[in-house]
Amino acid sequence: MLTPINGKRICLETTGIGIVFHSPRFAEHISEQEDYLESNYTTEDQVQSHIQSGTIVGFGTGTSGTFILRFHSSYPNEHFLHGCDFKLRLGLHCVGGKVCFRDLYDLMDWYRDCPEEQVLDLDDGFYHVTLCSNRPPSGILGDQQVIDVYLQPLDEFPELSKEGIPTLCM
Repeated sequence: MLTPINGKRICLETTGIGIVFHSPRFAEHISEQEDYLESNYTTEDQVQSHIQSGTIVGFGTGTSGTFILRFHSSYPNEHFLHGCDFKLRLGLHCVGGKVCFRDLYDLMDWYRDCPEEQVLDLDDGFYHVTLCSNRPPSGILGDQQVIDVYLQPLDEFPELSKEGIPTLCM
């Protein structure tokens, strides 16, 4: 049974220059207060290892700020996608029916508990995640910037670009 996600929103305040999302099971190996960013999520190879398995999926926003994540089922229509300033497609492996959305810098001083307002209930499985955003009305990235998050269920983990550290707003 598909968990309804259309219309759900998460307001995420970031001090870092990116966002990560994950099912809690994939972060169980990280110790409380560990600097996982420095030891396991800094180099392109480290980030790509997580990206290619959909475990701890991160992307750069280019700035800190306030991001409003709006969730949708399926893929965005081509007309909408064409009109977006910034686009990125990633993959996600959801296990345990929950996905946490966090500031990338949370990886520097890890705490296991993800605030409930930053958790999305989602059916277990593999997803294509399409992120779409435009420059906010103020023109300043991270200023109440809306990111539309489209989640398309898949039968297997998608093939993704293996180059670079994913970035949405640059």
